[in-house]
Amino acid sequence: MKTRPLSLLLLLFALPVLGQSLHVPLDYWGYGFLERMEAKGLFRSLALLDRPLNRSQVAGILTEIATRAAQDPGRLSGTDLRLLDQLKGDFADELAATTPTLVPPRQELHTARWQEGPNQACIDLYGRISVISNRGDSYQPADLLSENTLGGILRGRLGGTLGFYADARNTLTRGEKNAGDKDENFDVSKGSPVTISGPNVFRDRALAYFVWEKPWLRIQAGRDEIDWGPGFHSGLALTRNMPPADMIRLSSHFRRFAFSSAHLFLRSPLGAKYLAAHRIDLLLLPQLQFGAGETVVYGGRDIEMDYLNPLMLYHIAEHHLGDRDNNTLFFNLSCTLLPGARLYAEYFIDDMTSTESLTRYFGNKFAFLTGALWSDPLGVKNLDLRLEYSRVEPFVYAHHDSINIYTNYDKVIGHWLGPNSDSAYLLAGYQLGRDLRLEASFERIRKGEGAPDTQARPAHGTVKHFLGGLVEKKYLTGVRIQDQVRRDLFVSLAYTYADLRNAGLVSGRSAADHLARFELAYNY
Repeated sequence: MKTRPLSLLLLLFALPVLGQSLHVPLDYWGYGFLERMEAKGLFRSLALLDRPLNRSQVAGILTEIATRAAQDPGRLSGTDLRLLDQLKGDFADELAATTPTLVPPRQELHTARWQEGPNQACIDLYGRISVISNRGDSYQPADLLSENTLGGILRGRLGGTLGFYADARNTLTRGEKNAGDKDENFDVSKGSPVTISGPNVFRDRALAYFVWEKPWLRIQAGRDEIDWGPGFHSGLALTRNMPPADMIRLSSHFRRFAFSSAHLFLRSPLGAKYLAAHRIDLLLLPQLQFGAGETVVYGGRDIEMDYLNPLMLYHIAEHHLGDRDNNTLFFNLSCTLLPGARLYAEYFIDDMTSTESLTRYFGNKFAFLTGALWSDPLGVKNLDLRLEYSRVEPFVYAHHDSINIYTNYDKVIGHWLGPNSDSAYLLAGYQLGRDLRLEASFERIRKGEGAPDTQARPAHGTVKHFLGGLVEKKYLTGVRIQDQVRRDLFVSLAYTYADLRNAGLVSGRSAADHLARFELAYNY
């Protein structure tokens, strides 16, 4: 059955709804604080598995944190309380509607704000100035780049029926070697658009969507980001590695379970391409969360009603539609049973057959990640330690039909590692007061041959070899310091030492690189 996107949007506009709550952007600093509070047992919510969160969800979580902290003041340090106070100020509008006693004197800053009865609009200016220095064996001559990003954010509501959000940013890069007119790009197979003007390289990005919401149902239409699962360094099914996409989303959240679905319009040089996804999350115990879901990539035709239906099992639908699409299945688990610790795992099945070896047959394609966050380890306040391991088997995300490869533009929709690779990641972070944060990290990345758009099966036979043959190895050691000079004005300095073996999958080629980045970012 064929359905036109315009007809779907008109149908959504016709739905009667009562409220709205806009998403909190994925780069918002407060996500890290909320995960620490979850590890410390200060709130119980399924919301962090389906990001971005909406503003009402965050306000509800802040209310629960504040209530539990009042009952047991020793659970939050002075630094935690100051960060919580800043978060409450950022969500003052939502808190004022539910728990006005939590609204602090200092609230979120805006360039302009308009309110007339139930109608409201806020405008923020966003800016980022970055200086990037890359030196070493991989950079001959050395790189010295400047990136300047300017943008604006508009969000608001009209009455109690319609919420709207728009975020447009443009980044100017100078210092790219040999940048010229030939590098201008509007070919989606080579990534997001790039325009060239003399020595200047411009890249732009935009989000824009509308929201309709009732207490039991939320519907969104427009261009946005999406990031599912419990992982921090990345995820496996839908991740922020994917560029923003036009989508229609439906979600329903209750105390002990949540359901979410999305239909995305992807960008491909081969024509129309879509992704449908849905997930359900359950609070099995107060400290134990379980989730499961499906995705399917399809294209070369119009929208399929079976995939637009949020309750349809895609595995069955794919069979009835000719068994020609790229259907996947995933599971995730998150546990906070240990005091101060959050343990989590995700398992992703791209393809599977029980008639062949689960570990050797190329058609059994899977990925998994597991991790732990330890907040205030051994009683050290304001310290958090994280360990995360990810493994993506060969040929995951690939497909025999090029239109169904698990990509949007040229980016993998799932884990940024891509197939035939793994990563072990360790991060230690220490918060010195509300404004100053120190981080140290170490990561080992191993990457074998193959990418989603180059290999869908072995060149010979049917046996896969994880990290077989030539393997590139990266050892990354980094430090980062960030200071909030004043509210929503951040300065950061980061340095990474990179030790590469078989760099670029060239046998015997080694490199030792020094990567430094200075950044000034504001949102006002």
